[in-house]
Amino acid sequence: MKITRLTPFVLLAALFIPTAHAEHLPVGADVLANCHGFFSKGKIKRMHKENYVIDFYKDSRPLMCTPFAWEATFLVLYKPVTEYNGKLVTKSGFFSVSNEELFRIGDKLKIKFEAKKNRHAFLSKTFTITTTIKEINENGAATLEAVSGETTAKQAFNRFVGTNYVLLDFTKDHTAETLSFLEVEKVED
Repeated sequence: MKITRLTPFVLLAALFIPTAHAEHLPVGADVLANCHGFFSKGKIKRMHKENYVIDFYKDSRPLMCTPFAWEATFLVLYKPVTEYNGKLVTKSGFFSVSNEELFRIGDKLKIKFEAKKNRHAFLSKTFTITTTIKEINENGAATLEAVSGETTAKQAFNRFVGTNYVLLDFTKDHTAETLSFLEVEKVED
């Protein structure tokens, strides 16, 4: 009697186990690894226990996140898109309001950021640069290219962000090593 009651549960489990296994990321797939809202592009090299070993491309680098093996929750498949609905913070007086904004490849963003000389430095310097969105991934992470601003501002931005992907949800904290985004606004042409 007990066996006949368990049979439907065993059959359901047998159907769902291959489905759960199919949700794993395939070895050899291009992925973006999330490190505090910044993403580095790489290829899944192999599995290590339940985690993924990533071979990062030469032009990207993990920002203060260099685990040997990455959990699946920190990885996103690389699928480029042409536009994405992100979020910007608009300040009016004492209040800040988050607004949805459609970002497209080629859009310009004016970014005010703070950079310290090292992690333990007390003083920091504030810079403002203009960037262009070069590429957008399906999850809303985009590569930004510094196109105008002071030379030192561009150098600081390229040093800490470079070719890594930045999440286009600017309501969240964006901090990479000693660089923090303070304000981001979309520049209309």
